[in-house]
Amino acid sequence: MKWFLIFVGCLWSMAASATLTDGIKAFKKQKYDLALVEFKQLASVGNAEARHYLGLMQKDGLGMPKDSGRALSWFKKSASQGYSESSYQISKMYFAGEGVKQDAKEAVQWLTKAAEQGSVDAQYELATLYQKGELQEKDIPKAAKWFEAAAANGNLEAQFQLASILYKGEGMAQDIDAALIWYRKAADAGHMEAKYTLAYFYLDGQILAQNYPLALSLFNEIAPTGNRNAQFALGYMYDQGLGVSKNISLAFDWYLKAAKQGYDEAQLMVGYMYFTGNGAKKDPAAAKDWLQKAAAQGNAKAKKMLDEMRVAKAQ
Repeated sequence: MKWFLIFVGCLWSMAASATLTDGIKAFKKQKYDLALVEFKQLASVGNAEARHYLGLMQKDGLGMPKDSGRALSWFKKSASQGYSESSYQISKMYFAGEGVKQDAKEAVQWLTKAAEQGSVDAQYELATLYQKGELQEKDIPKAAKWFEAAAANGNLEAQFQLASILYKGEGMAQDIDAALIWYRKAADAGHMEAKYTLAYFYLDGQILAQNYPLALSLFNEIAPTGNRNAQFALGYMYDQGLGVSKNISLAFDWYLKAAKQGYDEAQLMVGYMYFTGNGAKKDPAAAKDWLQKAAAQGNAKAKKMLDEMRVAKAQ
């Protein structure tokens, strides 16, 4: 008899899984009527994920009337069963005052519960709150704890933020080796700021052994995405011939890209190159324009150069 009950239990579990999968597929295809049938059937027998989806549908009015109050009820039933994404949705509702009175304290409590239950988004958001000191006291060790939880679950921004905390050592002990591990994880997965940081380390030679070709390769990956720091770095490397043949014209092109994005040091270099005719056709008017842009941002070298140009013109 025991084996029979186990067999029936397995069949029910498989059927429930298939029904849930069908419901989710229908939901993603915006076939809400079909999804509703599947989710209601499973919710009636206590399936937490089905209850979560009913909450989403009720909250947004998908296949049923929009009703934030009923959505909250579904989310709370699901959350009480340990479903982290429902706890996360409840926190969002309290933050926004959607269907409930806006309550930041309650929102943070639900966000913490969601993070503890394993929601990666909640872990990242909670870490950010601790990092910035928003809605609660700033606490970098707690921020690092939750960034690490999200990072371990593949959140690239969490990996980068954790690496930055460990590298800077602000509010907790500095750990360069651990920082490099997380920078590399994020960079390998495509995080551009992490790639830029590693490229800078290879260029600078203080944290990692100096490696101009590798720095150049990384900057070349990043610069086309619009990262002005990487664009300026490429300009500098072509300007100085670091890891590549010196090419002043190409240096100017990269400096100009960064300058157009408001980078004052790049604006200074573009102004200088227009003034001297080194890497670009000599153009005093353009030189003055770019130097003024840099000076307006407080660039002391640009201000000094403009003063020298005025003195020279007056003589």
